[in-house]
Amino acid sequence: MAAAAETCYRYDPGWAARLQFGLTLKNDRTVVSRLHHEGPLVLQRPFYPEPDGTCHVYVLHPPGGVVGGDSLDVAVTCDAGASALITTPAANKFYRSNGLTATQDHVFTVQEGACLEWLPQETILFDGARVHSGTKVHLGDRASYLGWEIVSFGRPACEEIFDTGRFRQSLEIWSGAEPLFIDRIILQDCAEVLNAAWGLRKMPVMGLMVVSNRDVDILEAAQGRIRNMIEDTSCSSVSVTGCVLVCRCLGSSSMAIRDQFIEIWKAIRPVTLGKASCEPRIWAT
Repeated sequence: MAAAAETCYRYDPGWAARLQFGLTLKNDRTVVSRLHHEGPLVLQRPFYPEPDGTCHVYVLHPPGGVVGGDSLDVAVTCDAGASALITTPAANKFYRSNGLTATQDHVFTVQEGACLEWLPQETILFDGARVHSGTKVHLGDRASYLGWEIVSFGRPACEEIFDTGRFRQSLEIWSGAEPLFIDRIILQDCAEVLNAAWGLRKMPVMGLMVVSNRDVDILEAAQGRIRNMIEDTSCSSVSVTGCVLVCRCLGSSSMAIRDQFIEIWKAIRPVTLGKASCEPRIWAT
């Protein structure tokens, strides 16, 4: 009798998703010139709602949620002179971990004279999630970057708090070998941090918005506009560090932080990027 065929079972510890694309200025319009993706990360057809040819693109993650062991990697290159606004259609949810860590990494290369805006929806951390999230920006000469990150520690609407997981987030902005801005946060079993007056002051949502521009006068003008907008908000701050404008907010809901960031973006985009605000269509749905 022939030997029975051996059955092999393979355990895959996570679902890897990768998205890489390039943006190139062509005939006064920024176009997606290179695109590669693996797994559940895709790019929607670009839109052109602005007269200067700025490319609006949406990064889609169809599963909608991430579990321990999964990885999401996005790499974007804006070629010289290109201009793009990238957003996402929905929040990115990290579920309770099975013991493994989920990772989310973004690498943005903005070449000479290019402009990139990274304005995603919020990241929601379910209680017990283990997440490493990193964003690294490489800027060429006269390049500009405007981006925000909004993180909800738990689900405030269901009175769930993030007190048994682990979260590590980093943001780095580089000009060649020169670090312009480096920000890191590590939270683990963080009920004390969430509740303390020296921590998040019982406000479960944190937002960070940054704008890089070598013209410090422009940044200081934008700083003045933001300061006037948030002067009555005790949990918001704005500063200029070198050639990076930094705005931080705490709030009770992701929507509250997002709405405030959108208003700030509308006010400072003409100053810092030289163009009027133009909201992506997806924000209205």
